[in-house]
Amino acid sequence: GRAAAPMAAELFGAGLLDGAGKEAVVGESEGFWLTEDDFVSTEGLGPRSLGSIGFPRDWPAVYNSSKALKTLIGGKKGLCAGKKVGVVPEPTAEETEQVKGVRLLPLQSFANAEKVEKATGMEVIRGWAVFEHLDLAVSAAFVAERYWWNAFPDGRWVDFTPRPEGWGELLLAEAAHGAPKALSRLSASSAELGRLLLGRRFPRSVSSASPPREAPPAASPDAAAGRNPAAKASKAPEKADARAAAPPAEASSSSAAGTAKPAESSAAAAAQEAEARKSLPSAVRELVDRVQGSDMAAVRELEEQLRNDEALAMKVAGSGVAAPLVRMLEDEAKLEEALKLLLVLTDSAVTYKGHEVQDALITAGAVEPLVRGLRLGSSEVQELSAAVLGNLCHESPTSQQRLAETDVFSPLVELLSAETNAAQEAAYAVWNLTVGNEANSARFVSLGAMPKLTELLRSPSDVAQENAAGALMHVTVCEEARAAVVQADAIPRLCELLKPAYEAEVSSQAAGALLNLASDCPEYAKAIASNEGAIGLLVNLVKDGADLAREYAAGALMNIVRADADAAELASKKGAIAALVGLLSTNSGRAEALGALANLASGSAERQIAIYKAQVTRRSVSLLRDPDVDIRRSAAALVMNLAPHAKIKERIVEAGALAPLTALLKDGDGAAKERSAGALANLFNDHSGNVLAGFQQAPEMVPSLVAILQEKGLTEEARRQAAHALAMLAAEDGSCDAVWSAGAGPPLLALLKDMIGEAALGIMNLSWRWPEVKQELSDGGAIESLMAMLKGGDAMAKEYAAGALMNMTVALDNAARAVPAVPALVGLLRSDSLQAAEWSAGALANVVRAGPKAQASAAAEGVVTLLTSLLLKATASGRSLVVLALSSVAEGDGLESLRKALGGQKEKALLWECRDCGIQELQEHTKTLLGKLGADFSL
Repeated sequence: GRAAAPMAAELFGAGLLDGAGKEAVVGESEGFWLTEDDFVSTEGLGPRSLGSIGFPRDWPAVYNSSKALKTLIGGKKGLCAGKKVGVVPEPTAEETEQVKGVRLLPLQSFANAEKVEKATGMEVIRGWAVFEHLDLAVSAAFVAERYWWNAFPDGRWVDFTPRPEGWGELLLAEAAHGAPKALSRLSASSAELGRLLLGRRFPRSVSSASPPREAPPAASPDAAAGRNPAAKASKAPEKADARAAAPPAEASSSSAAGTAKPAESSAAAAAQEAEARKSLPSAVRELVDRVQGSDMAAVRELEEQLRNDEALAMKVAGSGVAAPLVRMLEDEAKLEEALKLLLVLTDSAVTYKGHEVQDALITAGAVEPLVRGLRLGSSEVQELSAAVLGNLCHESPTSQQRLAETDVFSPLVELLSAETNAAQEAAYAVWNLTVGNEANSARFVSLGAMPKLTELLRSPSDVAQENAAGALMHVTVCEEARAAVVQADAIPRLCELLKPAYEAEVSSQAAGALLNLASDCPEYAKAIASNEGAIGLLVNLVKDGADLAREYAAGALMNIVRADADAAELASKKGAIAALVGLLSTNSGRAEALGALANLASGSAERQIAIYKAQVTRRSVSLLRDPDVDIRRSAAALVMNLAPHAKIKERIVEAGALAPLTALLKDGDGAAKERSAGALANLFNDHSGNVLAGFQQAPEMVPSLVAILQEKGLTEEARRQAAHALAMLAAEDGSCDAVWSAGAGPPLLALLKDMIGEAALGIMNLSWRWPEVKQELSDGGAIESLMAMLKGGDAMAKEYAAGALMNMTVALDNAARAVPAVPALVGLLRSDSLQAAEWSAGALANVVRAGPKAQASAAAEGVVTLLTSLLLKATASGRSLVVLALSSVAEGDGLESLRKALGGQKEKALLWECRDCGIQELQEHTKTLLGKLGADFSL
């Protein structure tokens, strides 16, 4: 029960206000004003055309099921890539008291968050508020609005910005690569947009508000110092998710590059450009006017002024210079000067995420002459053309698509073999064209780009090395690209670039390329691990590298050691565990560090202990509740892989893992559900104390686990883990009743038909107590399914099926139905698994009692010899089952062969021991067997 604190209407009753709460003035009031760029819709709608929006209707399931939502914020490749996602309610009265006296305004989350940080020290979180288009089909379309909020010292998110009625909860996504917002003076366009949004969201508060006043033109500032254009640094595109390729982003427009795209109206566009020109200093405005008249001296002067002032360059880019500059590209005499200015303008668009600049240039027809410049221009023209093309599609799936509809691929591949400056910019363009775009990656592969990018890794230029490695990282989301990269022998050079002698940016991208190469590909992972020193270099990067390098290196280690015990052991010896644990205390790479630790822990008690001794237990448990789904997944994986250790599983429970793991069973992410179910299964396995603690602390886990058995869209592994956890719960009295009452029977029977061995284990533990449970399971076809599993299942499934049949066939009618299973059960007595053989003996003890047919079938399979052999090696608990089976065999024609088989000295000595032991059940079974063997059978 969170009681939301009301936000006072007088804070915004006067209409659009500035940060001080005064009436905003166009051209004068400075602030973080919302613009069209702050809204990204999967339907390509601008903020004026959004219609009805609100909290996603199918949350949390939609997070895992909607392609549209994944395209928007999914992983690290969405249009508005998010690294953490959380539902944030309105602040409570107690929380609001902490910001008492701070004036908070609607539509000003940016300023509000900074005010709160200044007043309270609460960290500003920058990202996006995510809404669903409520006018469209459920989960079909979404929109993100740039948004800032705060975090308490314990990491919990809180949002103090006043909300409209009905917005009790907001879905917030922290930006994977920042969601910057620059201070600017209020433009007429932003003022009109703000008033429109106020009217829609707070209708009662703005009904009488007047439009913002116009301010007089600003005075012209001093000219900025120039810079050398050759010193331009290539911009880093958005990085790919290291573990999975994202589907190609769908373009929001089908217009071909270079053709006119429908606009809201040409008059509106012209008005916006005129408004942008008004905001420019008078000297710059004069230069813009001259550029529009094709004055090349003005082009050169403007380029010099804007070279070191990206904020001003961004304003100029929106002032109507796109069309005249594109026209200049058609004139060979003006081409190079126009390209230099275009590069400055598009550089600013990259910095400020000015997708409208990219769109305006493409719509004006820039792509065709730029591609022609790649083919026919001088070396400098080729370099500039490639750089501008790279900027045009930077972090813009729409622009990627529009460029892909032209002949841009072949000339870029050809340019990769040119002199260094042109080649490195071509690699930069390849990088941006392939981020999250598998189709574009495949085209570059088919044209032979991989060997050329590999060769560019050997360039002495660090920019060339970085751009080539970055391109390889993103191209390798395509499987064909991975094979081509390996064939081009890129792995040794990528490993070389991890060394401290190379620039940090180069090592970061090299680690990212290795990370993607090793993803879900054991062959390539082994190839990386086999490079001398590669694992040690990755460990060093995790320990001492830049933030991005540490994240990518941790991800590479995660993928390399996933299925390679030798690599895992080597990484451990090189200090990977301490380095990865250290990364958990930072703000980047935590998901990758947790994943790498989870893979290191897999199957190795020694490494499990080493990770535990690094004091990671409580930290990993706390991260089970992290807003970032990748971190939740990886934390659950680490807990799951540490839990098989008998001592560590107790410490995990003591650290409070049961409640958050139970909560994760309802997470919107399927992988998080799977791993939390697996963690619970491992914590409960062979530990009745943990089972009891789990049921006492979080009994709601039972229906959640049952729900996973039936949920569509989850993996088979998720259902296996849930069935295993339920089987462990069913092994104890109180929780067994709860599992049955929660309706576990029917879904377990369904899984049984699919040969899921863990379902047989669940049936085994459910059927041990009540005759009516056995009957209901039998009526549901359990006996027939278990017999089929005995014949066609894997080794573990056969073992569990034998155990389930043992418990189910205590009822004589079930034993009669299981007679066809006798040959398979006798065969299982030969199993290398002692438990499988003992459970098979227990099942035979019941089934052979069904009559002569069962006895004859068992005798024909050599059951006496096999049971006698098993008795000599059975565990203390298993001896009762074997002796009971021998007693059942003695009831038929096999008595004489049984007397002979048990007549040896070792066998008689063991029977003597069983008869006189302190285990009552074994004593009774042994005395019964001896009675059937006859008075003349002496021990």
